[in-house]
Amino acid sequence: MQRAASVSALVAILVLVACAPAAPDPTPDAQGSEPVATTAPAATTGASSSPAPARAAWTELPGAPLARLEMATAAHAGRIWMAGGLSPLGEAVSEVEVFDPATDEWTSGPSLPTAVHHAALVSDGERLLLIGGYLGGSFNQPTEIVLALTDGAGAWEPGPSLPDARGAGAAAWDGSRVVYAGGVGVGGVSGDVFALVGEAWELIGAMPRAREHLAAASDGDGRTWLLGGRVSGLDSNLADVDLVEADTVTPLPRLPTPRGGVGAFHLPELGACLTGGEALDGAFRTVECIDAGGTVSAAPDMLVERHGHGAAVIDGVAYVVLGGPVPGLSAHASVERLDLAP
Repeated sequence: MQRAASVSALVAILVLVACAPAAPDPTPDAQGSEPVATTAPAATTGASSSPAPARAAWTELPGAPLARLEMATAAHAGRIWMAGGLSPLGEAVSEVEVFDPATDEWTSGPSLPTAVHHAALVSDGERLLLIGGYLGGSFNQPTEIVLALTDGAGAWEPGPSLPDARGAGAAAWDGSRVVYAGGVGVGGVSGDVFALVGEAWELIGAMPRAREHLAAASDGDGRTWLLGGRVSGLDSNLADVDLVEADTVTPLPRLPTPRGGVGAFHLPELGACLTGGEALDGAFRTVECIDAGGTVSAAPDMLVERHGHGAAVIDGVAYVVLGGPVPGLSAHASVERLDLAP
């Protein structure tokens, strides 16, 4: 893909989005949940902070063939996979696109059997698992369906279904199991934390505060961070961080910036990093990180505001992909890479 063509396509998409009214996020409201202020205090109680590595910076990469947001994203077999999501017009899609950082090239993967958005995608090293989400263009049909794509297969197959339907939850592979948390179910926003052990899901605990539109990241060594999210609308953003180890869910110090519609990645140099997100007054370029001990640090801002985006790590390099530049229904096709100082 030529860079000039990518830029032209991105400009055309942003013009289309700018001409359309930005729709508020239609995620169902939680019942009986107390909204939390969007603006965080200047200091995070109980958290120590440290600077990001010197000379770290984000670099723009070739954009995707299609703009979208709220797609499921994961690193697998040296490439970044994106499945489903919403188009800039709000249509649910079933396409799967794959980015190879080694060549900066995009290819198509096997399409999903049905359009889905706000799902989670995880690699266990041998297969991809697409977990939950909302079916079709509705925000009222969360699903318990899990789809599996085994290496070399040409189509997605049924996987181990979630115990309950969930949309807008978050998942990560902790090195031995899939951890899935939060999201919206039939009864409202959930705080449940599940683990996929073998081919069966187990309820291993709950977050202190139920939330959706959160993100998850793992160090691959048994620790999974659950970061950010919100209770319902954009005025109920949270800065919560919970650490999952074995069957224990432990609250960590909150991050400085409450936000939902976020992505997350883990790098040993930084810890678990929360990227982007949205609030009433705009989308974010902000990247904030926290390690297992609760030390908070600020990484460089991304080049582009984005929410409903994906984040992944390939060979020790973090990437953020697509998402929306303004709150609500908006989408672009941009991709960035975080380069840390040697």
